[in-house]
Amino acid sequence: MIKFFRHIRQSLIMENKTGKYFKYAIGEIILVVIGILIALQINNWNENRKLKSKADIYVNKIINDLKVDTLNISNLINRTIKHKKEITNYFEYFDSLDSININVEQLIDSINDLEVFYLKYFPVNKTFKDMESSGNSDLLLDTHRDFLINLVAFQSELEIINQSYIDIAIEENQKSLQQLGNSANFYKKLNKKNSKERQTQGLLHRHLFLNALDDLYRYIDIRGKKIIETSTEAIDLLTEKNND
Repeated sequence: MIKFFRHIRQSLIMENKTGKYFKYAIGEIILVVIGILIALQINNWNENRKLKSKADIYVNKIINDLKVDTLNISNLINRTIKHKKEITNYFEYFDSLDSININVEQLIDSINDLEVFYLKYFPVNKTFKDMESSGNSDLLLDTHRDFLINLVAFQSELEIINQSYIDIAIEENQKSLQQLGNSANFYKKLNKKNSKERQTQGLLHRHLFLNALDDLYRYIDIRGKKIIETSTEAIDLLTEKNND
């Protein structure tokens, strides 16, 4: 093709057809420019297609993270119901007792029989955090990115509160064990009797332990439901984007 155009130009020059040569040269330049623009357009289209494909992959992974996170929170909330009921029943029983005839050892045994556990929340948001750290969060719409930023803040808040109450509960439990001998058989092994004062202090720390767990369960319930609600909205928004 290049040889063909070169042949035409040489023929026009040799025939001294300068005017036609300039018109032809201008036309050739226009064709070259049009070819370059088409090539650029195709390249831009390919790049946009790659970016959209990359964005779609991220969005699908984020949606999956949100679904896993809401499922984990739902399981935590369901687990708190029974544990919280155990604590409520114990304190109702404690409040109903006659302070004169309270048996401290019996109360300690009652607390030890309760089914209460540390419930740890681990946010599932790795994909979006990876997008932020790698600079790929711009692949999302501004409204979607801002929505996810707020959601991650809610998750981090629950994670921090969750850990703080676990730390309090662990500390109070350790203090209680120190007062009660760390083992139920410790004083029996030594053939000694633990003092009432130490038993009372141990019971106090057991109560503070239960209070911390009760607050832990309450925050998991309240803030967990808020995260589930927000995550559901985020899933709907991102799903609509993928369907565009």
